[in-house]
This record gives sequence, structure tokens and C-alpha cells, in this order.
Amino acid sequence: MMSMTLATLALGVWAIAVVFVRVAPSHAPSFTLVFLAASLFAVPGFVLGLLTVRAKLSWLLFASVPLFANLMLLVLPWLAHKLRN
Repeated sequence: MMSMTLATLALGVWAIAVVFVRVAPSHAPSFTLVFLAASLFAVPGFVLGLLTVRAKLSWLLFASVPLFANLMLLVLPWLAHKLRN
């Protein structure tokens, strides 16, 4: 499913940023830059997840995995940033 691929790419952006913070903090990108780069993948993934929802409950359960994965990638970093400050 394409929306899970986009969620994986967005998670990869965050993983690379975390590695930079641990290995080379002086070269680590800003939170805003990482959030925007990950959102380039997570927003279309969330929209594609919404578009795959059909009328049946079983399809909603199937589509909820990429929906929640992409939604988590959009909300959790923002929430962590707000709680940190």
C-alpha cells in the first residue's frame, strides 16, 4: 500500500535526524526542517489512506494502519516539541 510506503519514508527522515543529533549534533538539521521534510511524505500518505476507505468495516480496519501511522508522524513530533518547551 502506497500510504504505508510514504509513512516509512517519513519515519526514515526522523530516523536520519536522530542519528545526526547523536553522531554530529553541530550538523543536525533543525526540528522545523525535519518536521517539514517528514510532512512531505506523511501528509500525502494520510490523504491516500483516507481515499482507500470503503464503506465496509473490514476495509476501514485495513486502512486504519496507514492512517494512524501517518497521523502519528504528523502529530507526535509536534506534541513532543510542545512538551519539551
